[in-house]
This record gives sequence, C-alpha cells and structure tokens, in this order.
Amino acid sequence: MQTETWIERTIIDQLTTHDRRYKHDYGGVEKTTDDLVSACVKLDLITSGDEPGLPSIEQFFTADADLEPEVETTLESLEERGLIERVGERERLGPPLEPGDYETTVLWEPTVDGRAEATAIREAYSTKVEALAESHGTESDEFKEQIVTLARTYGILPNYFG
Repeated sequence: MQTETWIERTIIDQLTTHDRRYKHDYGGVEKTTDDLVSACVKLDLITSGDEPGLPSIEQFFTADADLEPEVETTLESLEERGLIERVGERERLGPPLEPGDYETTVLWEPTVDGRAEATAIREAYSTKVEALAESHGTESDEFKEQIVTLARTYGILPNYFG
C-alpha cells in the first residue's frame, strides 16, 4: 500500500466506494472536499470516542473545523502522488432559506493508481478482519474493540457502526 495514514485511506475509500449494482465500467465517484472532510470527521469521532453511539452535532462541528486543514493537506499530497485528481468545483450550499455566496468546494475523483490503492487497502483490511473474527468470534467484546482499531487504521467504517 502507498497510503500511510488513516486520513489518506479514508479519502481513497470514499472516492472508490460505489453502488454495487453498477459493476461494469467503474471509475470511482466524485466527492467534494467538504464530503471528504465530513467522512474523515465521522470516522474519527466514531473510532476515537469513549461513549457508545453517534457523537452529537456539536462534536461534529468542532471536529470538522479541527480536521479540515489536515484533510486539505492530505488531498494535495494524494494529488501530487497521482492517486486522486481534481475534476472541477461545485458551489457550496448554504443553510436553507439563507441566500448568499458560500464559495466553492473542489471535486475529486480517484485515478487508476488510486483505484488500485483502494483494492490493496480493502484486501489488507479484509484479511485482518477475517483473522480477528477467526481468533475471537464476531460477537466477542474483544472483536468489537479491535474492529474499531482496524477501522481507523484502514480508514474504513465497518458495517458494525451502521
């Protein structure tokens, strides 16, 4: 794998997760910088929180502001390494019924190398999850604790979190 951090892997995963009904001619999906920041915040809060359940909206807003610069730097790094590319911009939507200029956000999509990286990430993640399930069973508390660590390491939010 070429990616080293959970943020890099989350971005690659988000840009290559697709509707499984369309398996032919798949080239990835377009996501905005805002979408990718949001995905990283969700994974970060869910995998680092001590409380069960989803974090509050206030926690999301605070974490969003904290993580946004790091995610933007990571996007630039992944672009320089040829794993993702800018494909345009989209206007940001503001709050409902509040007209105004909310600027734009960059649209990203994976390159061929980025899709190959996604495959490597998912294969490594699946191997680790299978080994964990074999050694502890999927209903054990140890499995549930360690799956969180794996999710963060590989940047993949498991189905366990819904």
